[in-house]
Amino acid sequence: MRTPFFEPYQPDKCCLCGSPYRLTGEHKIKASALKDQFSNEGMVIGEFSHSPTYRGRYLQSAKSKALQFSARICATCNNSRTQPADREFDSFRSLINHLVKAGEDPHLVFDNDRYIEGSMSYLNVFRYFAKLLCCHLAEVKGPRPVHMAEFAIGKNDENCICLKIDYDWTYQQFQSSLGQRPYAAHGGLVVYADNREYGPNAFHSTLTIGAVQYVFYSRLTWLERLTLKNNHRNFYNWCRDRAIDATVTPVSMTERLMLGIESDE
Repeated sequence: MRTPFFEPYQPDKCCLCGSPYRLTGEHKIKASALKDQFSNEGMVIGEFSHSPTYRGRYLQSAKSKALQFSARICATCNNSRTQPADREFDSFRSLINHLVKAGEDPHLVFDNDRYIEGSMSYLNVFRYFAKLLCCHLAEVKGPRPVHMAEFAIGKNDENCICLKIDYDWTYQQFQSSLGQRPYAAHGGLVVYADNREYGPNAFHSTLTIGAVQYVFYSRLTWLERLTLKNNHRNFYNWCRDRAIDATVTPVSMTERLMLGIESDE
């Protein structure tokens, strides 16, 4: 039987494997990364906007539920299936930190022999971002992208994630006036749409830890786009409405820079 491209969103099932058992939360930003950044310093969660005021709230710790996706994953996915990717991301980030301290381009991490394209270490880095993108989709009640989810938990080796690593524009702005500060952020879910029907054709998000921003996205195949349109119409229309809204009120250049979106995208 052919594997479906998408499974319907179900809040009481794991957004990676579909299991209804022993569901748990998943951090939007790794707790270990937050501890590295903030140590014993106070943490404030908030949202950047063009408003003259900035509202935030203090968090007790990096384990706060305010830092978790509303989407759920099962204990098996959380404790074993995604652990190799989680651990690899820690190693990956450590090498990037060395590059940053030396003032070098963080994307040079892929010159390291450990991350030769197609190697298990290389794939596990991309699996980590596949997991995050699946969670972002589930958080807006999007259907489960089966291929991406199976890649995230190691059931296939066909990488569907693109990744760009660079210095975070937002961090650079406040660093120039406030100096180096502990900082972490995520960009939520960004939907790319085609110019004709405004249907979704790619999903994008970002993760920032310290000075470095990870921009990760996945392009839909034409069969995946057709499946969303025909079989998951509510989500397709939700994406389409967001795209049409963006034509009325286009994303500003500042917002593009914050979200790591290229000028021609």
